[in-house]
Amino acid sequence: MTTNDLQAYSSVLERLKPLINTQLFDEEFRLLTTDLAKSQQFLIKMELKRLAQPCTYYIDLRGRVDGEVRAFEHKGQTHYLDEVAIQTFEKGLKQYGQYTIGIFEDVTNTNNNFRVRHQQETNKRLLDVLSGETSDKTVNLATLPSDIDSTANDYKAAQLIRFAGYNVRQEERMNFSIDIEVVQQDEERFPASTSDLSVSGCKIKIPLAIEMTAGQKVAIFFRGLEQEFALGINNGIPYQVIDVEPADKGYYVRLKRLPLADEKGFSEFLQNFIHGNKRRYKVNLDNTYEAVFIKGYEQFYLPRISSLPVFLAVNDGKASPSCVLTTENNRQLMHYFQDERQQNVLPQLLHVRRLKQCLAKEANENSTILYTFTHAAKGRLFFYSATTEELLQHPELKAVFFGFGAAKPSFRAFRMSVLRTVPAHAHIPLSLPNTADQEVQKLNQPPTPLIANFIRNLRYIVALTDISTAQSNSLYKAITYDAALLNQLKVFGHAKLEQIPPIESASVQYVNLRSESRFLYKTTVLLERDKGGDIQAFSRDFSSKGIQLECAEPVEFAKGDTVQISLPELQKITTKHQLSGLPYEVMAVSKNKLIMNMRVIDPTNDHPGKIFFQQLINNNRSKLTMAEETPKFPGLGPALRNMYIKALDTFVFYVHRQGVRYNLDVVAQGAKPNALHKLLAQFSEGPDSITMLPLLKNNATNLHFANQLKKMKRQEIPFSYEVFLRFTPGQDNTEHSFETKFDFDLQLLSAKKAFVDDVVNKDLLFAFKIFLSRTGRPDTEHIAKELGYVSTYAIHKAKVLEEELWSVVGVGDVVDITDEVLLRFNLSNEQITEQQQKRLAFLAGINQPA
Repeated sequence: MTTNDLQAYSSVLERLKPLINTQLFDEEFRLLTTDLAKSQQFLIKMELKRLAQPCTYYIDLRGRVDGEVRAFEHKGQTHYLDEVAIQTFEKGLKQYGQYTIGIFEDVTNTNNNFRVRHQQETNKRLLDVLSGETSDKTVNLATLPSDIDSTANDYKAAQLIRFAGYNVRQEERMNFSIDIEVVQQDEERFPASTSDLSVSGCKIKIPLAIEMTAGQKVAIFFRGLEQEFALGINNGIPYQVIDVEPADKGYYVRLKRLPLADEKGFSEFLQNFIHGNKRRYKVNLDNTYEAVFIKGYEQFYLPRISSLPVFLAVNDGKASPSCVLTTENNRQLMHYFQDERQQNVLPQLLHVRRLKQCLAKEANENSTILYTFTHAAKGRLFFYSATTEELLQHPELKAVFFGFGAAKPSFRAFRMSVLRTVPAHAHIPLSLPNTADQEVQKLNQPPTPLIANFIRNLRYIVALTDISTAQSNSLYKAITYDAALLNQLKVFGHAKLEQIPPIESASVQYVNLRSESRFLYKTTVLLERDKGGDIQAFSRDFSSKGIQLECAEPVEFAKGDTVQISLPELQKITTKHQLSGLPYEVMAVSKNKLIMNMRVIDPTNDHPGKIFFQQLINNNRSKLTMAEETPKFPGLGPALRNMYIKALDTFVFYVHRQGVRYNLDVVAQGAKPNALHKLLAQFSEGPDSITMLPLLKNNATNLHFANQLKKMKRQEIPFSYEVFLRFTPGQDNTEHSFETKFDFDLQLLSAKKAFVDDVVNKDLLFAFKIFLSRTGRPDTEHIAKELGYVSTYAIHKAKVLEEELWSVVGVGDVVDITDEVLLRFNLSNEQITEQQQKRLAFLAGINQPA
């Protein structure tokens, strides 16, 4: 905005704006500013140049102005403006000739903007106080809002979406208004009109004076169609009311068609009529648009989950781990749960008693904290684990478990959430009907018999999230204990099983987030070693920055080792690059010691191998075959992905970049709302929005989330925060209900403990861990067919969708760690139990959002 010291010259600025880029500017500028000092002339000219700078910022006024907002397109950009803003925008275009900073500032500061109004009211109240023109009531200046933190004043509630919350249509529906006559069961007739139409149903608009209820049966005569076509149906088409919703000066009624013994080809007529008029009348895209929108956000989140979803099958009445869904962020957890024999210990840790313990809890609280550590003895690795409930049942061993276990580098704290699932959830067809085209019918096929057989007994998903930190582990480690009780920890130990069924691993399929593509190519590679001569190997695939090798004999190299390699066959085709003695770092070695993944060591950015492979790829890309993962069970990954997305109970938020601003505009929930959803929903305006103000205090989004995202790359592991909430029940707004402290607010352990102790004594404590990830480009491959369908019939809608998805720069996964925090700060068992009971009772009394 124009600064206060130039407000006195606003009329001069307005007269000069249209002339900025014309030949008349200099002459007019001299005439209007001849009486001003040189310094003032300079400031005015600089301000005009600033206002005339081209602008690319998107403007979204939804929820920010007192007016009806609609999409407004200008040169390929879609803004969301009300009528006042549109007039301001168009006036600015006449002044500047293009979209500029001046237009952006004018449009976002109109008089009907809630933030502008609030600031005007605040200034007026302040002037009244200073001038003494106030009521008899005492006004406290400290209560007047400050510009320092305008988060609450300038806040727009986040949109709430529900994962997998989209409908599948069996047929295409057309937006088509036609005159009809409705006959009720009492023979009363009245005219109406259709809103949309499909073969098996329709939506009609009826007058306010007519009453219709769900389940009611009616007959409909399509009078508008009868004027053009001979339908030959004398008694009308039977329909049944599905639901009724209010509309402007009437009601919208959704109906489904009932069977008719002699319909005289009416279904075929409607099918042909809709198909033949797709271009003339708009196809109803509501459900497809919603599906593309939600699926786009799902694909930002799922590849970046830090939780490890473990799928359990029930055989002969016993549940045991069968498979896991992996991502780049959770894959290391699979290695953590392996013993010295490389056998997975999840079957011992996720036993039936623990599952029942979680499932027996109140709805939405089917979780616990699982603590684990390993102890090495006589060359063997033994796992110990305990849940919060088990430690409370053995109070005499709690200090021993924490004090001894946390001294181990392997000590971990996991949030263990138990979710129910069924094999039917593995199939999520497209939102398009099979009649749309032949490819849709092919894509809508259910899982193959192989996959259907594999998942047929899957009934539970255990999501394990590592919530431990070095600081929290130090608190557990500091707990003193009686060493004489160490032997009693065997109650938490796990015996080794002789036969463990294999746990299959399937990865989330998504647009490749690798920094570069890998290509299949076999060539001889020689590995140098200190003794015994070179080891011969062959390349399996390569990129400019890495290579995967298959060795002729087992190797002794380990992750982190530096190895010199030579490429004798490739050396024959180049004299420009020296392909011997190339330094590479070992990134991974297979169990049989024959397969190695390696990456270049290139501190000076002149690695000969990297440069050679980059040129090889650039010159031969069309001839090279791109490497792809070959899963053992093709199709298992998508099946598990669908089952997980329909079951999860997570809280996810998305960060959008809009110009220079970073906004938290979208929040997602799974099959059911969790504690944080329910907390925030109390202060939300409706079921489709949710306030995030308690998490945005201290401007956390812009100052910390945005700055962190700017430093991150999409391949990096998530950056984590901890947030502690004091909640005071019975208040009527967020300011009085919540006190929010992030870990960057309470950096000292003593400060965190003091805050936790105070909250536990007076109010309710909620604590969460936020895993913040940088996103890459949207996975449009996952939504390509549906997005293409939207583009065919409403390209402007498809553009809006793509623009929104491309503006996403970060995703936050919020995990409940309340119980772990209570144990971390060594609260008494009585305090922990009291907090748990109060929290559960409060959450049970909150009405869940629809």
